[in-house]
Parts: sequence; structure tokens; C-alpha cells
Amino acid sequence: MSRIGVLSVFVVLLAAACGSEKKSEEGKAEKECGAAPAAMAGQPTLPAKFPTPDMVTYTAEKKTGPSTIVSGYREGELAEAFDDYKSAFSSAGYVTKDEKEEDDAEVNFSGGSSTGQVKMIQSCKDRTTLSITIRPQ
Repeated sequence: MSRIGVLSVFVVLLAAACGSEKKSEEGKAEKECGAAPAAMAGQPTLPAKFPTPDMVTYTAEKKTGPSTIVSGYREGELAEAFDDYKSAFSSAGYVTKDEKEEDDAEVNFSGGSSTGQVKMIQSCKDRTTLSITIRPQ
């Protein structure tokens, strides 16, 4: 097969894979949630005055180099979680930048001697998965 033929096949396969992945992500928002993950024992190590919106449950915390990653979820839909974090960060004086798509969103923050990001994914019909990455400034 010529280089153009191989390249054409690669482009077609890549496009099919991307479409399949997007379709898989879209289906998550429609499926029932099932049992919620267990809450972690104690509270995670968060920056000073770090806002936690209502209905958020933290499930784990781990160190990755100088960063801390806190996992959790918020009951409800992605749009609500996104709006709640944006509002809470604004009220707490954290500087933010944000981006929202159909099935995921990010709110970046800077405050409490830290920077980082809250990554939100609509994991099922009524639950949004959270991953909070915290880096010291």
C-alpha cells in the first residue's frame, strides 16, 4: 500500500475512534448512577479558605510530587457543579479561569498559597465526578 493509502486508512481509523470515544462519553450522562463511592475518613488537605460547595463528598487524597490530588463527587448534574464551584471560588476571593463542555468542565483557581484545577466529569445521570489538583505556589 502506498504512503497516501496508509495515511488515508490512519485518518479514517482515527476519526472513527474519536467519534466512538465521544459517543461513549455522551452515554455516561444518561446511565443510572448506582451506589455512591464511600467518603474518605477525615478531611482532605485543602488550601486555606478553599470553598467546598454543598453536596460534595471527598473520597480520596494522594500526593503526586509537590501536588495533591483530591478525588470526590457532587450529587447532581455537571452544570450545577460547575456553577457552584465558579460561584464559591468567586466568593472566596480565588482567581479563576473556567471552561465547560457538554460532559466535562474545569475551574482553575489561585488562592490560599496554591494554584490548581477542579476537573468535573458527568459520570452518570445524577453524579459529577471531581478531581481537584492542588499545587503549592
